Amino acid sequence: MLMLSKIKPIQQTKTKVLLMTFLLFYFLVCTFSTLAVYQVQNNQHHAIEAFNFNDQQLENYAKVPTLSSGHLVRLDTADEEYSRQLIITNSRWSLNFSQPLYLVLTSPLFLVFTFMLLLTALALREYMQRQLNALLKSWQKLESWANLSLIHGTTQAVPMDNISTETDAIILAIHQLQQRIHENVASDISSDQSIRASALLDQETHIGNRAFFDNRLQAFIKGEDAQGAVLLIQFKEIEVVQSLYGYQQAMSLLSTLIQVTKQRLEDHPSYFLARHSDYELSVLLPGVYIPEVKKFSDRLLKNLQAVVTPIGINSDEFIHIGISYFSHEQAPYQIMSEADMALRSAQLQGPSQWFMFEAGELEEVKAQGSLKWRTLLSSAIANNGFVIFFQPIIACDNTKVLHHEVLSKVRDKKGNLISARVFLPMAKKCGLTVKMDLLILEQVCRVLAQEKKLQDDCSINVAIDSLLSNGFGEQFLAIVNKFPGVAGRLMMEVSEYQLVNHLKELQPVIASLSAAGIRIVADKVGQYVVSAHYLNVYPIYAMKLHSSIVIDIDKKTENQVFIQSLKTLAAPKNIAIYALGVEKQSEWRLLVQLGLKGGQGHFFTEPVAQVAKAIQLG
Repeated sequence: MLMLSKIKPIQQTKTKVLLMTFLLFYFLVCTFSTLAVYQVQNNQHHAIEAFNFNDQQLENYAKVPTLSSGHLVRLDTADEEYSRQLIITNSRWSLNFSQPLYLVLTSPLFLVFTFMLLLTALALREYMQRQLNALLKSWQKLESWANLSLIHGTTQAVPMDNISTETDAIILAIHQLQQRIHENVASDISSDQSIRASALLDQETHIGNRAFFDNRLQAFIKGEDAQGAVLLIQFKEIEVVQSLYGYQQAMSLLSTLIQVTKQRLEDHPSYFLARHSDYELSVLLPGVYIPEVKKFSDRLLKNLQAVVTPIGINSDEFIHIGISYFSHEQAPYQIMSEADMALRSAQLQGPSQWFMFEAGELEEVKAQGSLKWRTLLSSAIANNGFVIFFQPIIACDNTKVLHHEVLSKVRDKKGNLISARVFLPMAKKCGLTVKMDLLILEQVCRVLAQEKKLQDDCSINVAIDSLLSNGFGEQFLAIVNKFPGVAGRLMMEVSEYQLVNHLKELQPVIASLSAAGIRIVADKVGQYVVSAHYLNVYPIYAMKLHSSIVIDIDKKTENQVFIQSLKTLAAPKNIAIYALGVEKQSEWRLLVQLGLKGGQGHFFTEPVAQVAKAIQLG
């Protein structure tokens, strides 16, 4: 009732102001009428004095009927109580008038005026009261609608009957927004994309904004064995372009530079690009090694320098890049601080260039060549050198286990476990992804068939290279069919970005797997800003939020808005939504309030490598 509590005092104030206005008007009319009577009486007194009558003449004049018997004025020698006396100069006579205020207040005309003014005031008051009641009725309907929506957790139909002019703009706006959401779900107009863009995209360049980049870096750095590089790219001379040629020319040049950067990043499909400040970009390159970063920076700088700049711009000192190479042991603020220091060092050198502090960290040792990686992974495939782990997805309503996600690691020659984040990129580079995915699938099916006490369903991650390879769907189903009853307990997780980016190519294999009973889970939802059209194409069973959306969700309103928009799209199709990367109770509490189906993360279990069930393949 917050809105109603504000409207009532405002309307009451209006009524008081109207009443005071009428009283002031009545007082002024009364005052000026009284002054007018005073003036008439004074004029009559001056007229008699102008005759210069003596006492005898005044006595005779006093016998005039209008003066001798009048109630308004009398010429007399006696004093009259409660009358106004004006003495005739040089005589014992005086004019006795009725008091002006009495004359005004008892005047029939003034009494009629008073009555009409009172009726007008009462009529206006009644009219304003009816207007207030009508307004409050509209607001009461609107607030009742809002309260019902909060109680039920879903948007109710907004009342459209008898709306007032004060609320029709709001109600119509809400109604149009509801219609637009339903129309977008029905006709796949990507409303989710616009909602995401308002929170996580830069509106001028249509790439990620600073909040988008910070979310991704924070989520990535929390991963086990995370490593990569952050690049800060500054185009300082664009400020000069803006001052010389205007804002539009400056933005056009910035857009060209962004496109060039994107083209160079095509070889790194997991990158994140954002507008860090007005004329500064930030790039996150996950999973790269120092030699790769150096080679990439050289090529990027060369491509950016090839962009033609307007006349009068110093192209030799146009581009500066600061690079921070990091591991999972570093905090996001340390990474960004090091990148900023590197950028300043590059600027200090003068000409366009990139700069990275030499760290000589452990990741450089891990950066072994493709031949060694091929040998390691081929040996693991041949000798069942993979270890699988099961991490539970917990239900929001009763904290029971909904299903388990299968995670995998590989043992090196020393017996150390290497996480999938590290070896998967090298498996792709060596062309071993399909063999590895099929091997892990077979071992999971064997576990589900043999481990009778493991009653929960399992979800496995399948690489996009495997799904796009010829005959993978048939090989996948051939393995599953060897274990009766397992298909109905399997889920397959595929990145949302890949589902969108390879829509036509993935349709046949997804359809065949779904027909066999394999449930499809859209993974890493929200990692990139993409269209939700795929929900109308694939038989999606569930969606799993990317950890960058979940981390500190209780403090990030834009991420909460994103989840609400996602629920609007998923509800008509009965698609469950899970959260990945839940680490704190405050995060979990808010996710439960938002109505998610389940969650997964260290908040429920210790790190998987320590306590989750591990099964040595073979």
